[in-house]
Amino acid sequence: MVPLNSTSVNVIINAAELNHRHGVGILVNRLFPDSSQIITLRTDDLYGGDNPFGMFDYVLGARDVDRSIIKAKIKAILAGYHVNRILCIPYYTEELLMALAVRELTDAPICTYLMDDRNVLVDGIPDEVMTELLQQSALRLGISSEMCDVYAAKYNLLIHFAPPILPPELVNTEIPTLSHDVLTSQRGAMIGNVWSPIWLQLLREMTRNAEVQLDWYGNTGANWYIKARSQLTIDGIIERGFLPTEMEVAAVLRGYPYVVVPSGTLDARDDNLATSWLSLPSRIPFILATSNTPMIVLGSRNTAAARFVERLQIGVVADYDSESFRTAVAHITQPDVQLQMRQNAASYAPLLINNRMDEWIWQSLEAGEPIDQRFAKLCSTSNYTGSFVTCLNSIKSDRAQLERVKSPLSISKLRTKYREARNYFRKLRLGLN
Repeated sequence: MVPLNSTSVNVIINAAELNHRHGVGILVNRLFPDSSQIITLRTDDLYGGDNPFGMFDYVLGARDVDRSIIKAKIKAILAGYHVNRILCIPYYTEELLMALAVRELTDAPICTYLMDDRNVLVDGIPDEVMTELLQQSALRLGISSEMCDVYAAKYNLLIHFAPPILPPELVNTEIPTLSHDVLTSQRGAMIGNVWSPIWLQLLREMTRNAEVQLDWYGNTGANWYIKARSQLTIDGIIERGFLPTEMEVAAVLRGYPYVVVPSGTLDARDDNLATSWLSLPSRIPFILATSNTPMIVLGSRNTAAARFVERLQIGVVADYDSESFRTAVAHITQPDVQLQMRQNAASYAPLLINNRMDEWIWQSLEAGEPIDQRFAKLCSTSNYTGSFVTCLNSIKSDRAQLERVKSPLSISKLRTKYREARNYFRKLRLGLN
């Protein structure tokens, strides 16, 4: 029963402002087009307080806050509100503690949506806090099949697949026909950010040696990247800047024979392992559903990105190697291959339409499980946990060997660069890639 003189609300808890300047913000705005009855709680301000989402927002503004203090703050914030439901998108420990405090104070059910790994491959959220949150969650969602499988294996709890979705007006099922000249030019596109300086360096070496050109729309301008900017054209990567709208991005991509998606190598070179392995970059569903353009995922076949593209047969995987890349380009630009991959993408595109996903989440939360299997055709049917353990042991072995052969000075420099990149990623990337 709703108390008298109280406002009925839902609560969404995440790390930063819910705006259109990062992946989680974009996805949450798509999931909940009407946020007039939503309160948002977050750990930090990373975008100057720019949070147009929700009827009211609160920022904790600090890390490593004592649990009892968090609970007292949440109690004061929620005075006068009746909380119906809680959605937690964890990145820092504080989001979990806020969700648990809201749950304790209101008895509202929790849905936990895992968009970033901050516990299995990254030593970010303590096991005991993650255990408590997942056990108290009536519904648990994961952004990729791999995220679902790995967390399910670790915590012995069901995690259900819920990929990034798109508004209906962006989704395309009319397959374009590319001219012979476009296909034989073998010129490709790339969109969005490259989340690792290592990935960018490997990409540059590959395109330079392969003598294949890529048009890059919407790069980041990160500090580690600006130093390399003057060399990009020489490497065959042409900066095209940002396009004003997603509709324009989709229209441009329809005219390319393929889009390159950099991902991780899952070896000693990989400095962004959790993202490589478990996160499904939001650009992949975007490309699939809006332009149907075939994709070339660069890196290991065991990344979430590579497995998704190969599973649906909407692209291929290549190493960061000029010969491997040229082979992939030659294959994907064949007219029959183009047509088949575009047809595959067009057939899956309707599954990614935002068909009242907000209601789907809340009704599934009430039921304690997904109310339908709308994403089943997009989900992996294989048991990933075995290969996960095998690959993890292999990576640990590779890294141990790398540490033994590197000088202490080299290791120090590598760690410094990694810390700089990690700090940048924390500000820029909080979920979808």
